[in-house]
Amino acid sequence: SGQVPAATDVDGTIAGYDLATDVGTGNGSLTFNADGSYTFTPGADFDGLAAGESRDVTFSYTATDNDGGVSAPKTVTITVTGTNDAPVAQAGTATTEENSVLSGQVPAASDVDGTIASYALDASVGQGNGSLTFNADGSYSFAPGTDFDGLAAGASRDVT
Repeated sequence: SGQVPAATDVDGTIAGYDLATDVGTGNGSLTFNADGSYTFTPGADFDGLAAGESRDVTFSYTATDNDGGVSAPKTVTITVTGTNDAPVAQAGTATTEENSVLSGQVPAASDVDGTIASYALDASVGQGNGSLTFNADGSYSFAPGTDFDGLAAGASRDVT
């Protein structure tokens, strides 16, 4: 949110302000009011900016006096600085037999700022649910061990 610089008029008073040129497509959204106040919302248009990277957005406005005179357009520049957007992880499922080791790769995460540096285990499989080896590249191996030997033929048990 902001306010355009106050205009002056030697032969009258400023009656209002008008938007002359909007921020343009792909540059967020701008709400401009007759009193010169405005609200700029970057939105998703800037999600691709890396942390510390910036991009300028401009709009121009005119001032109108009480006699109908209109000023030359003036430009306002807004600098949008990127932040580190969190990556988005994806859920996945896999199935194995009770005594078979399952090896796999977690579904690829995405990051609008760049590439995924590493993966980390949020929670282990818990006691009595086999053993899990999880690597920073997202690969894993799950060994059910004897923890699932009591399952009847065709029965299953979920481990998360």
